[in-house]
Amino acid sequence: MDMHFRARPRSLSGASLPSLALAAAFAALGATPALAQQEPGATVEPGDETTAQDQAAEAQPAGTAAQPEEDIVVTGFRGALQSAINAKRNSNDIVDVINAEDIADFPDANLAESLQRVPGISIERDAGEGRNITVRGLGGDFSRVRLNGLEAISATTGSTLGSTINRGRGFDFSLFASELFNSITVRKSQSAEIDEGSLGATVDLQTARPFDRKGLRGAASVQGAYYEMGKHVQPRVAALISDTFANDTIGVLVSGAYSERTVEEEAYSNTALSDFWESQQGFCPVVPGTAVTPINTLVTTAPFTPNCTPAPGPVPGSTPAAYAEVARAGVFVPRLPGYGRFVNRQKRLGLTAAVQWQPSDRTLLTIDGAYSRYDQRKNDLATNPISFNRGNGTAAGSLTARQATGRPNMKIREAEVDETGLLRYGVFDDTDFRMTNAFERSVTHFWQVSGALRQEFGDRGVLNVLAGESRSLFKVPEFTLISFDRLDSDGFVFDSREDKRRPILNFGFDASDPANWNFINGYSDIRVQRQRVDNKFRNAKADFAWEFDQYVTGKVGFAYKRFTFETQSQSRLTSTIINAPIPAGSSVASLSQPITNFGRGLNLPEGSTTSFIVPDIDAFEAVYDYNCNCQNALGDFRIGTAAALGNNRFVRETDTSPYLQLDFDLPLNETIRLRGNLGARYAWTKQFSTGFISAALPIVEARRSYEDFLPAANLAVEVGEDLVFRFAAAKAISRPALSNLTPGGAVSTTGNLFTSTVGNPELEPFRSNNYDASAEWYFMPGAVLQVAVFQKDLKTFAQQLLTQTTVGNSGIPASAFPAGTDPNTPLNITNFQTTEGGRIRGLEVNYQQPFTFLPGFLSNFGALLNYTHINSKISYFLTANPNGPVLRDQLINVSPHSFNATLYYEKGGFSARLSGAYRKEYLRQVPLRAGLADATGSYSTFNLDAALSYDLTDNIGINIDMLNLTDQPTDFWDGKTIRDQQVFSKTGRQFFVGARFKF
Repeated sequence: MDMHFRARPRSLSGASLPSLALAAAFAALGATPALAQQEPGATVEPGDETTAQDQAAEAQPAGTAAQPEEDIVVTGFRGALQSAINAKRNSNDIVDVINAEDIADFPDANLAESLQRVPGISIERDAGEGRNITVRGLGGDFSRVRLNGLEAISATTGSTLGSTINRGRGFDFSLFASELFNSITVRKSQSAEIDEGSLGATVDLQTARPFDRKGLRGAASVQGAYYEMGKHVQPRVAALISDTFANDTIGVLVSGAYSERTVEEEAYSNTALSDFWESQQGFCPVVPGTAVTPINTLVTTAPFTPNCTPAPGPVPGSTPAAYAEVARAGVFVPRLPGYGRFVNRQKRLGLTAAVQWQPSDRTLLTIDGAYSRYDQRKNDLATNPISFNRGNGTAAGSLTARQATGRPNMKIREAEVDETGLLRYGVFDDTDFRMTNAFERSVTHFWQVSGALRQEFGDRGVLNVLAGESRSLFKVPEFTLISFDRLDSDGFVFDSREDKRRPILNFGFDASDPANWNFINGYSDIRVQRQRVDNKFRNAKADFAWEFDQYVTGKVGFAYKRFTFETQSQSRLTSTIINAPIPAGSSVASLSQPITNFGRGLNLPEGSTTSFIVPDIDAFEAVYDYNCNCQNALGDFRIGTAAALGNNRFVRETDTSPYLQLDFDLPLNETIRLRGNLGARYAWTKQFSTGFISAALPIVEARRSYEDFLPAANLAVEVGEDLVFRFAAAKAISRPALSNLTPGGAVSTTGNLFTSTVGNPELEPFRSNNYDASAEWYFMPGAVLQVAVFQKDLKTFAQQLLTQTTVGNSGIPASAFPAGTDPNTPLNITNFQTTEGGRIRGLEVNYQQPFTFLPGFLSNFGALLNYTHINSKISYFLTANPNGPVLRDQLINVSPHSFNATLYYEKGGFSARLSGAYRKEYLRQVPLRAGLADATGSYSTFNLDAALSYDLTDNIGINIDMLNLTDQPTDFWDGKTIRDQQVFSKTGRQFFVGARFKF
């Protein structure tokens, strides 16, 4: 990209913030993409065709005297940075901007990975690819993503079988290829003209349009992708063509991107900890009302229900000393330690189109369309000692009793416990093992169509009208889990004495020999499920601006939004347990497949079991025909909603919101200008939801409405030529996940204590008072030094709480319970409830500069650095009683410290970038679970990426992208003090080599 702008001559002393020594220090740190931070300045609303490149031509601050000028041409990556800085500087709202270097040439392979370079933003990667973002301490459900001006929600699932389906409001950035976009704007402050719905940020994704650059133009890129784990080589292609006609009054653009990706992940995992003493002795220290998890729609943990059934004590055959070592109060053992290999075959197709018509200088009509299809074929191959995952009970040896008891059947031969109370070593006999292969086929279809009209009235009035519709349809047409089992196996070794992250798991037998496994009648599993999540969105808005004079502009507008959310779930109507043994002519050997060389990249210690077998999904289907939705000689394979009725629910939300806003740009004296906006939006929200509580009930309905008055102000004070001070304050709301607003759920009436998990249509929105202040110094062209502070006072929050009541006082219809149930029967209800919030405070430091002040080849370097500190304190309730105990801890998924750095070099068609992203360890779930009520979390992470490109001609270039050069693992822990390893997995490095053509 070539960009021309005017710049005043400067002396080196006036332009050089860093010295040579400082520049050398920056060169040692790492790098970022074509990103430029941006704070309050000129907003670009849908229908406004002023691009960041156009804004670059207006780099001279308003109100300054004319200076001698010289033409400077900035190209490539530096040009993208410069245009983004100009957009940041000119905006009245606090924003950050990332621009593509050229059409179909976004600076990262994934949009989330570009966003992590923005101060205040962190991402969580899924199988090596950025998927979700956290902005200033608030996750994806608290931020809005707009695609070409329309809010976008995408329902997908992660790359591994352990990932859950996104049923919240968050956007999955893996849905679209980055090549389809030419800019991202992150709006960190709220103004009245920006639709409500975000506490964290509004992220605007913009696809290309034909009037961005008029005339015939096109681009194509082809890359071969190499994935280190599994050594897969696969294609990634993108293309764009655009032209304008009729004297440049009509333009048409079409772009597309297609990629294939096979992700393999090797993992050690332990899904949970369990207090061994409490499990063995039946001790029940946690009363009903214990909190489970704060709201996090991507990862929601089932509530803990105390099991107070007395247990028999030591199992005959255990070594007394070893049993005594483990069976002390406060000793924890891994609940499901095991190995897993995840294989995900992805295909992603994205298409965009735009048509623009400008019949006059005052009228512009734009029609945008976007489509994505994201296919995944996933296998979760896992093995573990399933005895560790079972509760207490009797020590009877029957198969039925074994299913209910589990651990009491095991004998503890040897055991060591560390100083934190965590089992670090053990040898166990009579252990049951399970080997599973879970296959899931899923597809997400996303489409969006919108029309934007910009009409000018005279020299003062501008009307912008936007209307559109989008849909995200996620389907799982096939999910199957099949298991092999081995009972009463002796000599299982768990040993984490040398390495907690990668303990030795030695099964004590040859797990690769089919003769050592069984498909056991009435015990082993064939599970069949189907799921569907359908999100629809309609939006219409009108914005009118009238320029009263050169200093003041008034704005008025109205927005209408309608969301609908529907989820359906089906599973086998009877049990998930198969009804017949392996038929004649088949065997474990014929129904299995080998897994060898497990642990690639994990560096498992000597003695670990690294070869085993898993069920062969295709072979099982050929024999059992389990997808027939029928009864056959080998089992009942009918599926339907009755077995999972509580997961079938619907929500419709309608939001209407008018606003008034006043924009101003006032010269206070010769060197100081005051600009910004003041306004307020009034939001009405109406909800209608339905759901089922049990198979015996008709559908349950709920209706609700509420209102919010949302004032907002953004002020920017320009001092002299280079300094901008900013201040912003606003009331903001973020509505709860639609999936949590239904009245449906499930009721369990087994045992002495009935339980129910239901939604909550009365859940309040998240409300916050947000405050921002920053200082920006634009000390030379293409450079900025910025310090920003912010505070978010959360007035409401939400937690999943377990409340004890009775059947009669629960509000659940009596028909959901067995006939004749005593109304005084105890009932535990688990749902999301509105709770107190807390406070988030943060500091951001951002520095960006091309090193043009340095001599020789050093002048071709440049750097982008930013640091974010976040201090959060949230009130987590430990009981449903508002006067009960409260735990105050950090907000989940928020690193208190994060740092991003980019070092780049650009000269003569050659460009190189090195980018690093660090985030300190953070909490993932608070409180944790009964018996260990503190947290789960992630260790610190550091990702290093690099990119090289060279222009062979003006039209042809070659490029190499290298991702995850540090081979950063997914590294999660359980318990702040205990630090049991929850997950340690790797997906390996990724390399992309290709060529690009443009005209």
